[in-house]
Amino acid sequence: MKEVQQWTLVICLAALAASLAQSLLPAGTMEHMGKFVVGAFMICVIIAPISKIVPQVKVNMADSHYSGKSQSSMLESTVSRQIEDEAQKSISNLVASQLGKINLKCKNVQTVMDTNSDGRISISKVVVRLESKSTADKQAAQEYLQKQLGLKTEVISDAG
Repeated sequence: MKEVQQWTLVICLAALAASLAQSLLPAGTMEHMGKFVVGAFMICVIIAPISKIVPQVKVNMADSHYSGKSQSSMLESTVSRQIEDEAQKSISNLVASQLGKINLKCKNVQTVMDTNSDGRISISKVVVRLESKSTADKQAAQEYLQKQLGLKTEVISDAG
């Protein structure tokens, strides 16, 4: 019963403070913002004691099939795989745009990369398949991409 009385007292004091604050606010846009802040303050004052009464709900994150360590390693491997996928897409887009500058189209781009122990991705080779059957296009594309990208590049075409 004493807790309810204290709660009521706190709400009344908060309402007095809120009305004082609202009376000091200038009219206009500041008044609207002040009403919003006072309303949020009153909601917090009313809810705060309830949060102490309601028992804390504990969610046990550990599943019977997975330990915390294996979940962490699964998360790390998923994030690592997603980073590698995004790096692959980025390099594919870059190669396609660079080849577009010399009027060549690629069918696909494959990136050979490794992730170091400290999380850095190192790209060892980029393999590009061209739509062109010309050997001259293949050679020109390989030289151009190596110069523009600064990466070891292998260009193959439909002709072989």
